[in-house]
Amino acid sequence: MITVGYKRLPPLALLFALALVSGCSSSSNSNPSNDAPPSGTDTGNVPDDATPDTDNDTGDNPDTTTGGEPDTDNTDTPTVVVSPEITPDRVLEPLPSQPLTPAPGADSEPVRSTGPVTTVSEFFVVRNPDRDLDDDFGVLTDADFEAGPLPAVTYIPDDVDTSTNSLPYFENLNDVEVFAGEELNLVLRPLDADGGIPGLFPYAIPPGARYVDNLNGTRSLIWQPLQPDVGIREFTITATDPVEPYYRTERTVRIRVKMPSDPQSIVNRSPSINEIKPHTLRVNDPVTLYIKVTDPNGTIPTLEIANPPAGATIVPHYSEPDFTILRFTPRTAETLVLELTAIDSDDASLTYSRTVTLEVLEEDDFIRPGSRLRDLAASRDLLFGYAALQGFYERPDGALYADIAAEEFNFVTTENSLKWDLLNPLPGKYRWAQADNLIQLAKVSRQAVHGHTLVWYTQLPGWIKRSELADRETHMREFIDRVLTRYADDVPIWDVVNEALEADGTLRHSTWYEAMGGDFIDIAFRQARLSAPDATLLYNDYDVSFAGPKSDGLIALMTSLKDAGTPVDGVGFQMHLDADFDRFDEVAATFQKMADLDLDIYITELDVSIRNGMTEAQQAVVYEEVLSLCLEQARCKAYQIWGFTDMYSWRDEFNPLIFDRRYQTKPAYAALQRRLSEN
Repeated sequence: MITVGYKRLPPLALLFALALVSGCSSSSNSNPSNDAPPSGTDTGNVPDDATPDTDNDTGDNPDTTTGGEPDTDNTDTPTVVVSPEITPDRVLEPLPSQPLTPAPGADSEPVRSTGPVTTVSEFFVVRNPDRDLDDDFGVLTDADFEAGPLPAVTYIPDDVDTSTNSLPYFENLNDVEVFAGEELNLVLRPLDADGGIPGLFPYAIPPGARYVDNLNGTRSLIWQPLQPDVGIREFTITATDPVEPYYRTERTVRIRVKMPSDPQSIVNRSPSINEIKPHTLRVNDPVTLYIKVTDPNGTIPTLEIANPPAGATIVPHYSEPDFTILRFTPRTAETLVLELTAIDSDDASLTYSRTVTLEVLEEDDFIRPGSRLRDLAASRDLLFGYAALQGFYERPDGALYADIAAEEFNFVTTENSLKWDLLNPLPGKYRWAQADNLIQLAKVSRQAVHGHTLVWYTQLPGWIKRSELADRETHMREFIDRVLTRYADDVPIWDVVNEALEADGTLRHSTWYEAMGGDFIDIAFRQARLSAPDATLLYNDYDVSFAGPKSDGLIALMTSLKDAGTPVDGVGFQMHLDADFDRFDEVAATFQKMADLDLDIYITELDVSIRNGMTEAQQAVVYEEVLSLCLEQARCKAYQIWGFTDMYSWRDEFNPLIFDRRYQTKPAYAALQRRLSEN
């Protein structure tokens, strides 16, 4: 058994509650679109059809995190929020001359995309030099499996008395073998000697597996592996104490999948085609459609398009054999219904068909009256921005999306393309193309770029989560330095630390906190200042703009950082609101408290969901009122919406943005125009 204990901070430190992650809204990782190319994930957003480039969502959205937190409701531990002690006036040691991981080299540099594969004509689009990288599977050997089960890892908070509260544990949980084609039913039975029922949460569920509640205190992992799954895979399950949710036992189970003696015994399943949602397009815009055909058995099906548009080109993806790229330019307004069929490579009788609907409108259908929002905001010295969809230039409506974004906004953030798991998936391997392309779009659109985000508790690559605690500070600092150095001339504003607070206002027990305690926040900011002396450095979080324990925790944290001389310049407020939100006085008061601490205010992630009978008129009021709060607060520097069209929102089911799915303006757009035009 391996035991991990939490550091106890000095006496005046925070009294950390052992509460669960609340799962409140945060930014970027959902399921906004099902038609993305293989390199696209957005923050949070992992399209159903794409090869995911994160292990959760997209984006800073706890809703989309794979594995999540324990399914237990024991979260009522009371807390007292006290300013955390941060080491004052810290001086960082130089980064090691021999890096802990290799610096990005020429093999990580993007190369120019060629051929009819994007919607962009204003600049040269680049792509990563090879296919997406994944370090979570394929590295284990038979020797690893035969060495026997891994020891349990236990997490014991300092204030738990193990003599009166026993650790949860698992009964008869061992590594397993299964033949491809067989169904595995692995029962996960957590026990607690004190008589309670522990909570459970999984990590790294095999693709295609189901995690089932048996309604008797156990769960089951049900999986039928096929040919592509042959090898050894790890699945992790954590049992949490019924009373103290951070009192935990973690077990990693290795599953060895073997080929049967008769491969023909493996069921041959039908191929499939990714779902591609209906899109609205504009006459004379280039259109790219990334079509993914897959076969669970690992072969590549044949794709047939019964009625390709006139003048269309059809080319294979440069590195992903299951993707085909259809590109064409519509010349007339019409509705196209493309008929697609995937045919199994081994049995032509196994097929799968799907249609794709594309509505093409005239250019005049997208004309908007009045002045553009960016022009009105610029006259008030306000940054007015949006979060950019990753890989927009490979979407069917990418040209229309980019044009409207350029016309309406003078500020843009990287929704997902700078998050660690996508950017640096393996030690020494970097994936710069998505961020480079967004920066090029910003340059041609005359937009300032907001970098999001350097240090976050999720969307981390597996190699970081598995790293030694003693190495994490250096890993963090090296990553910050490499990213900021690359983009020093292009990205003036950065979210340095994202979502370090729990719902109760205490510091989150994250990958970084485990290694450095609360000092990781100060260290991150100091490294960012060293690497980018002229950049604006922000702390970014959700549910902190209105009164409550998390807002109190923000004030305590910012006070502590300022007292310690931490080079933090401002606070980013994620404001994922509903259309009936009315706590504007509390928001104004919070903004003023930040201003009193000599901190700038950035509204970084605003959207307004329409739920349960709410209306677009109510939505417009919230957008306008939040804008007024910003305009009335001298330290408010930016008003940024998390996207702009409902088509690609991480909360798309609630239509939270100012353009609808057909790129038509909503009442909120007119309300923002009006308010920006007023004194």
